[in-house]
Amino acid sequence: MGYRSDVGLCLTGTGKTTLDARLAALEAGTEQTQNILDLLNGCRNKREDQDTGAAAWLWENLKWYSDYDDVAFIESLLHELDGEEYYFIRVGESDDDTEIQGFFWDNPFGMMLMRGIGFDG
Repeated sequence: MGYRSDVGLCLTGTGKTTLDARLAALEAGTEQTQNILDLLNGCRNKREDQDTGAAAWLWENLKWYSDYDDVAFIESLLHELDGEEYYFIRVGESDDDTEIQGFFWDNPFGMMLMRGIGFDG
């Protein structure tokens, strides 16, 4: 089964352009490339802002391990980008496992980390 996380990634138009350039540079037909494309294109919660070129993805219940090709690709991209060009949130299964990176807080999708208290019924 493995440890799972919910992961949100939001890129500015410039960040998305950098992502597209890195995708274009991948070697076609390799398993690594296919894994990366599957992660990005297979996301059910993907949004794009036509006015700014920004893009966002929300993956739920995902195995986010740095040694996976697709995850390593995204993590490498984030290291390459300026912090103003992205916003990344990962919430793991454990209550104290939350990771936030980047400064694109004022994104057109309103992506944010939310916490709350609720009652059943």
